[in-house]
Amino acid sequence: MAWKRIIPMIDPVSRSVVDPYSYWALGPGLQDFRLPSIAEQSVPILLRHKAQKWDGEAWALWRDAAEDPDMPERPPHDAQPFDVRFLPLTKALRLIEDPKSRRFFESLERFTIGPPLPSSSVISHGRKDVRMLQFPSSGVTRDTVIIGIIDDGIPFAHERFRKIDGTTRIESVWVQYGSSSNLPIGFDNGFEIPKVDIDNYLLTCRQGDFIDEDEIYRRAGIADFTLEGRKTLAWHASHGAHVMDLACGWDPNEAPDWRIICVQLPTAITADSSGASLAPYAVKALEYIRDRAQAIAGKGQTLPVVINFSYGLLAGPHDGTHVIELAFDRILREHNTTPGKKPMRVVIPSGNSHLARAHASVSFQAKGDQAVLPLRVLPDDLTPSFVEIWLPPATAVGNRVELTIATPQGDVSPPLEENDSSILQYEVAGKVLCEARYHFFSAPTARGMFLISLQPTIRIESENSPVPTDPVVPAGLWKLTLNNLGLLPKECVEAWVQRDDAPVGYPRRGRQSYFDVPSYEIYGHDGRPLEEDDPACPVKRAGSINAIATGKNTIVMGGLLRTELRPPAYSAGGAITTPAGAARPHRCGPDALTVSDDSIVQSGVLAAGTRSGSVVAMNGTSVAAPHITRWIAGELAAKRRGNRRAVWKLAYDKETALPPPEPSPERGGAGRAPLPRVRPSKVER
Repeated sequence: MAWKRIIPMIDPVSRSVVDPYSYWALGPGLQDFRLPSIAEQSVPILLRHKAQKWDGEAWALWRDAAEDPDMPERPPHDAQPFDVRFLPLTKALRLIEDPKSRRFFESLERFTIGPPLPSSSVISHGRKDVRMLQFPSSGVTRDTVIIGIIDDGIPFAHERFRKIDGTTRIESVWVQYGSSSNLPIGFDNGFEIPKVDIDNYLLTCRQGDFIDEDEIYRRAGIADFTLEGRKTLAWHASHGAHVMDLACGWDPNEAPDWRIICVQLPTAITADSSGASLAPYAVKALEYIRDRAQAIAGKGQTLPVVINFSYGLLAGPHDGTHVIELAFDRILREHNTTPGKKPMRVVIPSGNSHLARAHASVSFQAKGDQAVLPLRVLPDDLTPSFVEIWLPPATAVGNRVELTIATPQGDVSPPLEENDSSILQYEVAGKVLCEARYHFFSAPTARGMFLISLQPTIRIESENSPVPTDPVVPAGLWKLTLNNLGLLPKECVEAWVQRDDAPVGYPRRGRQSYFDVPSYEIYGHDGRPLEEDDPACPVKRAGSINAIATGKNTIVMGGLLRTELRPPAYSAGGAITTPAGAARPHRCGPDALTVSDDSIVQSGVLAAGTRSGSVVAMNGTSVAAPHITRWIAGELAAKRRGNRRAVWKLAYDKETALPPPEPSPERGGAGRAPLPRVRPSKVER
C-alpha cells in the first residue's frame, strides 16, 4: 500500500492533446468505463482541429484510424474544426499510444473520448445505407418554428405532441444507441424514427379507439424488453417527457405550427454522470437538429430554431472554454451570422449545485502558505469520483503550486507540481485506487489543471466472485493540500468536484463527493439552509454554475419559486472565471430566472409523464430552461429576435413590477421572469 510516481510512456504531444479523463477511462478506470457484458464496443472521438487546414500526413493517419471509405483521400478544404468518428475501444487506445500518430496529434487542439456504445449501434465501415434526404415538410409556413429537444426518455407518441388531426408534430427522433438499421443521413450511430413512421405507429398501434403507446415504443425498439439496456419510457415519468412538455407541449386542438426534432441521448451517458464526456454525443445532437431543420425548410429556405439542452456538469474551466461550449458557440455563431438564415438559439440550465459543496476557491497571501481541501468520499458509491483543481493563467513558465494527497488512513503522496509530466498513483495489491495528474489545456483555455481520479468505494461482484476483486477506495476524508510556490495574492485556484448523482428515474449508483471544511456552515440560526458564503471559508456556493453554461452564445436560465419569487436554494450561479487574456468575464451568471417550482412547499412544476394523460411534478433548473425555450419559440414565431438580449429585457421588464429583494446578477442575471403555467390550473396538486 503506497504512493508512487509514474513516468507515462506516451508521446508528450499526444499527452498534451488527449483529454485527461481519457487516460483514466482507458487505464485504471476501464472496468467502470466499459459497458458490462458487451464484447465489442466502440467509442466516439471528438476532435478539435487547429485553426490551420489539415496537414496531408495528419489527415492520412486519421483516415487510416477511422477506416471510413467515405472519407476523401485528401483533406477537404472546408473541413470543420470539430469532427466526431467512432473507433473500436482497443483501436482508440492504440492510436493514443502509437508513436507513429505524433503528426496527427500535432494537428489537434483536443482529443476527447466519449462513453462507449455496443459496436452493433455503430455503422460498419463501408455499409452506409443510401437513403434519400428528407423532402421539405408539408405545410411549412412563415409561422413555422422548429423546437429541438436533446434529452433522455423522449415520448414521441404522447398526445401533447400531436396535431388536431391525430398526426404528430414531431418531424424526427434520433435515438443515439440501439440497432444501426436506419441511420440518419450523415451520422454513424443509432437509428432515426421519421415522422412518417410515427404517424404509422399512431394509426396502427391501437386497442379499439385508443392508441397503445406501449406497443408503439416496443415496436420502435425504445421499450422492447427482449433487448438489453435501460428502457426509460417504460417508467411513468422521464426527464425528457417533462422537459419536452414544458418546451413544446400543447393540447392537440390548440397547438401552433411548432415542429419538433428530438435527440435521445444514450442511456449510459444519462445514467453515469461521473466524468465520462458527453461532448461527442452533444455536439452531434446539435448538428443533427440543425441539419434536419434545414431539410424541413427546403433548399434555399430556413426556419427559426430553438433547442433545449437540459443537462449539466459540475467540474470544468467555467470560463466558456469547455469543449461543448466551444462547439456550441461555433455552430451558433456560424449559423446566426450567415446572411439569410433565420435565428437558432440554444437554452441551457444554470445547474442545481448551489448547496452541493462541490466548489472551492483558494488564494494565498505569501509563498509557502498551504490550503487543505478535505474531500468527503462517501461509502456505497458504485462509480468513480473526480476532482478538478484549476490554476489561474500563467504569465511565465514555472511551478507556482504543488499538490499532495493524503488518504483516509494517512498515507501522504509525494508532491505533484504544476507542469509536472509524471503521474501519482496510489496502489494496493498492485491495483490503482487513486491517480493524480497535471494537464495544461492550450488556448483558448490556456490554463493548467490537476485531475484527481478515485475508484468506487464499493462494487457489486458477480456470483462467481464472492470476494471483491476489482479495486475500491476507502470512504472517508481525502485531504488535498495545495502548497504555494509562487502564486500572487490576486491569483485564485478553483476546485470542483465532478457531478456524481442519479438522474431522474435512474437507480442510484453514484454518491456525490464534496468538500467537507469545518468552517462551512450549512444552516442558519432559523434552521434554514444558508445560501450566502462566508468570505473566510474556501468552500463556495458562488461559482457553482453548470460547467457547460458559461459559453458566449447560449441562453442560460436559473430557477425561481413562483409563490415566493426568489431563487430556490439549489439554483446555481456565478461568478464566472475570467478567460485567459480577457479583462473581465463575458457573463456573470445565468441570463435570468424563471419558474422551476410552484412554491417552497409544492416542489417542482406539473408537466407530462411518459404516457398521454399523465402529469408529474419535477423541479430543478432543467425545468426552468424549457419554460424560456417555449417563450423564445413564441418570439421567433412572431418574427422577433428571441435572443439573450430579449431574455434580459423580459426579465428586466418583469422585475420592475416584482417586490424586493432582487437577486444578485451572479445568481439571477437580469432578474426574475415568472412565466405563466404550461399545464392548466385545473390540475390540482
